[in-house]
Amino acid sequence: MHSSHRTRRVPTPGRKILFASAVLVFGLVFSPRAIDAQETATLTGKITDRVNNQPLAGVHVRVPGTAQGTVSGGDGTYRLTVNPGQHPILVSYVGYGPRRDTLTVAAGETVTRDYTLDKGVTELNAAVIIGTRTHDRTVLNSPVPVDVLTPTEIRQTGAVETSQIIQLLAPSFNFPRPTVADGTDHIRPSTLRGLGPDQVLVLINGKRRHTSALVNVNGTVGRGSTGVDLNAIPASSIERIEILRDGAAAQYGSDAIAGVINIILKSDESTDAEYEAGQNYTTLQRLPSVKPLTDGDVSAVSANTGKLFSGNGFLHVTGQYENRGSTNRSLYDLRPQYFTGDPRNADPTRDARGLHFRQGDARANDVAFFANSALPAFSSGTQVYAFGGISHRNGQGAGNWRMPNNNNTVRSIYKDGFLPMINSSIGDFSGTVGVKGEAKGWSYDLSGIYGRNKFDFDISNSVNPTLGNASPTNFYAGSLKFGEATANLDLVRPFTLGRFAPLNVAVGFEARRDSYGILAGEPDSYRDGGVKVLDGPNIGAQPTPGSQVFAGFQPGDAGDHSRTNLAGYVDLEGSPFERLALGLAGRTEHYSDFGSATIGKVSGRFEFFPGYAIRAAFNSGFRAPSLGQEFFSSTATNFLNIGGTLTAVEVRTLPVESDVAKALGAQPLKAERSQNTSVGLALQPLSNLSLTVDRYHIVIDNRIVFSGNFTDTSIVRFLGEQGFPGVGSARFFTNAIDTRTNGIDVVTRYAVNFGEAGVTGFTGGYNHTVTVVAKIDSSPPALKVQNSVLFDRLERARIEEGQPRKTIALTLDHTIQRFNVTLHTTRFGEVGSRGITNPALDQKYKARWITDANVTLPLGRQVGVTLGVNNIADVYPSENIPANNNSGIFPYNGISPFGFNGRFIYVRTRWER
Repeated sequence: MHSSHRTRRVPTPGRKILFASAVLVFGLVFSPRAIDAQETATLTGKITDRVNNQPLAGVHVRVPGTAQGTVSGGDGTYRLTVNPGQHPILVSYVGYGPRRDTLTVAAGETVTRDYTLDKGVTELNAAVIIGTRTHDRTVLNSPVPVDVLTPTEIRQTGAVETSQIIQLLAPSFNFPRPTVADGTDHIRPSTLRGLGPDQVLVLINGKRRHTSALVNVNGTVGRGSTGVDLNAIPASSIERIEILRDGAAAQYGSDAIAGVINIILKSDESTDAEYEAGQNYTTLQRLPSVKPLTDGDVSAVSANTGKLFSGNGFLHVTGQYENRGSTNRSLYDLRPQYFTGDPRNADPTRDARGLHFRQGDARANDVAFFANSALPAFSSGTQVYAFGGISHRNGQGAGNWRMPNNNNTVRSIYKDGFLPMINSSIGDFSGTVGVKGEAKGWSYDLSGIYGRNKFDFDISNSVNPTLGNASPTNFYAGSLKFGEATANLDLVRPFTLGRFAPLNVAVGFEARRDSYGILAGEPDSYRDGGVKVLDGPNIGAQPTPGSQVFAGFQPGDAGDHSRTNLAGYVDLEGSPFERLALGLAGRTEHYSDFGSATIGKVSGRFEFFPGYAIRAAFNSGFRAPSLGQEFFSSTATNFLNIGGTLTAVEVRTLPVESDVAKALGAQPLKAERSQNTSVGLALQPLSNLSLTVDRYHIVIDNRIVFSGNFTDTSIVRFLGEQGFPGVGSARFFTNAIDTRTNGIDVVTRYAVNFGEAGVTGFTGGYNHTVTVVAKIDSSPPALKVQNSVLFDRLERARIEEGQPRKTIALTLDHTIQRFNVTLHTTRFGEVGSRGITNPALDQKYKARWITDANVTLPLGRQVGVTLGVNNIADVYPSENIPANNNSGIFPYNGISPFGFNGRFIYVRTRWER
């Protein structure tokens, strides 16, 4: 176990906010004069679907502008405590039109009101639970920006991967399609507001989700990060997705720098089943002989069923299976494949066999089961709940083609060259068990969470050239594993302070244990068997040890590491007067491996006219280095662009605490520090029109990045002297940079109800994000001697230009009962890349509009069919310039935010009871 206990200086804003919050909470809890013991009244009832009369669980019932609110239980019943007097009542549920009412109650009175909701009416002001610990927050009255992706919107995308669904619906979310990137082909990273995959926190039902075991170490967006595998969560299990686009580390802990994604699982009594089949149907202009090109077949089936019980109990289970075929947009490899003078180089039929590479999506086969449940509440109101899931993915991604004249090709096994494959086996498990209720005026929620992710690497169609003719062609190359165990206690209570609205007080405690491990591969996957090049002009030369495409983890890489974390927070929300809402939060955390952090957040919203409000927030945050960033170690083959040619280089990733890394100047990692400032407008000038505009500024200091690849010839000598012969490059993690991010988000919703002619809805979103590297640490003296740069211009471009600066998403849909037609278009902004040292390799990839459409037709009372086309115009990204296309073989770059697969057509059949 690694433990350095390096104490960091506590930032002043966070300490002051936490201290002020703690003093106020202490005064509220222990000062009898502060608590108004006014007698209250009670509103009870049941909420149902107007069409089928089924009870609706999770419906928000609240008094707008106050902290008074509740949520309906599994049987649709609710109970709301209010002060005596006249109150407006708002009943809202995602996917249903809201209901408004006015209620007059006397002290001690109990009033019963039942409500029915209409499905399919666009909700402009959906209720939210993320970013608040009260029950009265909505998209528009929240002091920070929140998106709510509804079940209808999720289905209308036509996508089956959760990450892709979010990208289509949220302009601030990016999900590129890396290719030929080892493990990153199988767990593809996603980002929020142009930051890193590990700078957004993911929750399931409000509880922290574990990250994947994979560390992204190749040349992709998110290089050097470890993020959550969102695609391990089946889309069919999701009721809705809430995206908090604001720093929230003071409320939820490490990682919540860019924001928080909260995935709410289904909990209703619905039963449905879906089957989707689709494929790419495209034209690749550079392959005119292949028209049309069809690949990337997708087959997905899912089933849901739920049961409600008395006392707010429920059980909802989901199963989903998806099979996605690989895609390939590489072009003919026209390079001489054989030794000079070999007549096969001039074979006129060779072009027909020349698609040696596979540039595109990896093949994937996913199966997942999720469940969400709660036992009927006891007479005391206490309720036990549980949710979680298990998923498994088998994938296959291609490496780079090994030509027959290459020193690492054993020609007795592969006389015409070979394309090695990385086969993944990824297991993911998560489970949460908790109990919630009320005691002495406090609402409590005590929970335990455990999540685990394991990534097994199996290599096929490969060879270890140092084993010669005796080399196997399949290898087990080792595994990565990550586990996270968390215990939470959350306490919430509203206090009435005289004539003021209730002050909502939340305090909580968290204990967490993270574990990370590397398992070594079989010896043949990494060892040097001593055999030299057997034939050809380089006979007797030293080939590269280990299985080609991915050398196995060595015993020196293997190990188990863990750390613990303790945290406490205070979160206050209140309304000093009717039109003003304020929030104050503070949090302190202690990690066993890097010390302590104390952070805070202030937020506010002022409604200067009904339907017109200004909001603002300031958050100081942090992100602890992941265990993967501290301890990942490997030797891998990377194809680096050297002189305009992709060249195979053995690259050593060094743990920062290793002697070799220290000799190169590596320093122990410390936590990132951030400050997030936002100000915005939330407008609803009409009952059917809403608009939010939010400006944000994010400062990140000591940002953890993966260094550039140190490739100077002196590095080769140095690594050989350190016991790594044949390794041509090295790299390690470092707190090398400070960044500044500025941006603006605009979201508008508009709906028109034409009565029997249906409802037309429009949603528009715009995101403009610019990230710049404000400071780069100087290269350590050891690297200056080695003629290497700690953070080169290629890595800087990945931060500053690798993600779209401007994204526009527009959706228009019309619904008549169960008939729907949807048109969606997205403008993905320009992205760019740079050469490590050579500006001639710099390139910009132009902005593109991608348009999708689908129509849903009812077939009987319970069956509907959706026909859809994504990327109707068959748009591709800009092609690589000659210096970046690997001798004309790779026309496109995996940096493209929408991939490069072309048009996709699909049909989906849905049955629901």
